[in-house]
Amino acid sequence: MPGPRLRLVPARVLLCLAATGAAGCSAPPEKERNQAEGAIAAARVAEAADYAPAELEAAVAAIKAYDQAVAAGDYRLALNEALSARDTAYQAAKLAGDRKAAARGEAERLIVDLEGLLIVARSRLAGTPPTLSPQAAARTRVAVKRAPGLLQEARARLDRQDFRGVTKLLQGPVQALRKDLAPGSAGRRESEA
Repeated sequence: MPGPRLRLVPARVLLCLAATGAAGCSAPPEKERNQAEGAIAAARVAEAADYAPAELEAAVAAIKAYDQAVAAGDYRLALNEALSARDTAYQAAKLAGDRKAAARGEAERLIVDLEGLLIVARSRLAGTPPTLSPQAAARTRVAVKRAPGLLQEARARLDRQDFRGVTKLLQGPVQALRKDLAPGSAGRRESEA
């Protein structure tokens, strides 16, 4: 007797699920669309337009696809698009946060690197071995003279959370100064010039 009863339960469950699924798709899934819009707004606040633009654009495109599916009366597709938009927007916000933190770390590292290189540069210019070639010493003097202004601008940009601007501002000068201060590299750079 347990055999037939077990076979009837899955059939009843399937009928209930089919009825629920049909009823669930008889109107546009507005709740899911609203969730997606909220997630997109949160992604914008997290600066996804700057740090995760592809993901943000994909979420916005999914909302547009939702609108098209609703206009066509395909509410099941609309539901899928709304869920996709929501999930993609959440991912955009997370990526933006991660990438922004990495950009901040890079900007702070460059400021610290330049400060440390300035100490070494002043020491080498004062004659501490290994001494610099005349050409490297001339470039280093110029870099030491420019550095306070660069650091001031970099800190102002850091305060404005323009982390990429800090990187763009300092990356070249840090690399050039590092190259001139590396033992044995001054002659190599002059031969490249």
